[in-house]
Order: sequence, then structure tokens, then C-alpha cells
Amino acid sequence: MSFWSTQRIIATPSVVTNFDKEKVKEAAYTLTVGGEAFITSNPETKLEKVQELDITEGFCYIPPGQFAYLITDEEVNIPHDCLAFISMKFTTKAAGLVNVSGFHVDPGYKGKLIFAVYNAGGRDIPIRKGMGIFLIWFSDLDQADDKPKKEAKGYTTIPPMILENSQNAETLKNLSDKVSKLEVIASQSSFRSIILLALIVPFNFFILKLLTDKYNIKDIEEIPSEFIFLSLGILFILLFHIQFSLLILKTISRMKLLLKYMISFIERNIHNKEDN
Repeated sequence: MSFWSTQRIIATPSVVTNFDKEKVKEAAYTLTVGGEAFITSNPETKLEKVQELDITEGFCYIPPGQFAYLITDEEVNIPHDCLAFISMKFTTKAAGLVNVSGFHVDPGYKGKLIFAVYNAGGRDIPIRKGMGIFLIWFSDLDQADDKPKKEAKGYTTIPPMILENSQNAETLKNLSDKVSKLEVIASQSSFRSIILLALIVPFNFFILKLLTDKYNIKDIEEIPSEFIFLSLGILFILLFHIQFSLLILKTISRMKLLLKYMISFIERNIHNKEDN
């Protein structure tokens, strides 16, 4: 197996539609972004609500921690005795956008290429039609493959069946957002319990004073047992709720650290796989 040189690619323009020799450099051909892109959203968004982003004018943006499907503007025509390899340019990967869909094109494939990409960075990544962010290399097989890609025509658009697979996916970013929301709810609940506790204690003393003044109670044993049990019950419930909320917050804090580690670990492996 040997990879095609720049000269070989230029001498074989049939492998890419609208071939432009200026896009051949360092034994690779630069493919550009096509006219549509789909960006995954949170799991609550149904498939019929996923917006097809028209990127023929202006930019669309891939948020951090989200996947996107991008299609090339060009069609490729891989010979039966050739295997192609695909990747993304380093400048694109350095911004946080990495290819997670696969890294080769089958012998005999004809059509556009679909890239599943993931934003492993911390900022929105702008994408527009015509951006040259994909690379393809060509390599000779020892002979023509007798079981090439059978489809007469490959992708011309991003098919719905690919999107269906992503709609039920729970990304780590979504999980992280849910944990953050849970942390806010637990904090608010704990705060409300503390406020209630601060109000209940003086209120109990106020009621106790009214009872002692009205019924001239001189001994604590004369205080109605119902009042004591009710007061202690309310205080116990509030203290338990506060303790439980603090426990939840502690657990949430550990979950956030674990998610942060998982995200960092996955992103590191994605970068290593892409670089290899």
C-alpha cells in the first residue's frame, strides 16, 4: 500500500468533482463544507424540530459539547483499487472541532462525504459553506477490490436516518447542564429551609410566651404536650431537610468533578485518535 503523491492526485482529477489542483497540497486534497449542516440539541428536542441549518450564507455555530453533521460540497469517486483516508485540518482541530465519524472511504464509493464532528472546545465554533476544513488522502491497494462499495450513488444530502441515531443520545454536556440545574434547585431548597428555620424558632418562642401569659403557666410541665411535639417535629423536619440538601450539594459537587474528568478524558482520547 502506497499513498498518492501530490503529482499523482493532480494527474487523477476524476477522484473529486469540480477538481481544483490548487486544493492539492502535501499529498492531500482539501474538501470544503457543503450547503447544509445539522447540529444535535438536547434530548428533549424531537427529530421533527431539528432545524436544517442553511449555511450557504453566513455562519452557523456548533456549541461546546455538541455534535454536528457536516457534508462536503464535493463528491468523491474512489477507484476500486484505492482506499481513501479522511481527517480534519489541524487548525480546525486546535479550535476544538474533531472528527468522530470514521477515518476512511471505501473502494468504489461515489458521492459526498458526511462528517460527524464534536466540539471538544469551550466556545462556539463557526461553520460556513466553502470552508476548507477536510482533508482526504488516497492510497493504492495491491489489487482492485472484488467487493467494492456497491451503492451506485453515495450521499448527496444528510439523510434522516443518521439524525435519528443522535436524537436520543445524552451528551456529557447535557448531563453536566442537568447536574448544574440540580445543584441550583438543591441550593434554593436548602436556603428556603434555613429561612423557615430562622422564622420558626422565634415564632415558637412568641407562641410560647403568649401561652404562658394567657394561662399563667409557671412550669414547663404545664405547657401542652401537643405544642411541644408539634414544635419539635417542625424543627426536626427542617433540620433534616437542611442536612439532606447539604448532602445532595456535596454529592452534586462530586458528580461535577467526575463529569469534568470524563469530558476531559474523552476529549483527550478523541484528539489522540484524530492525531494518530
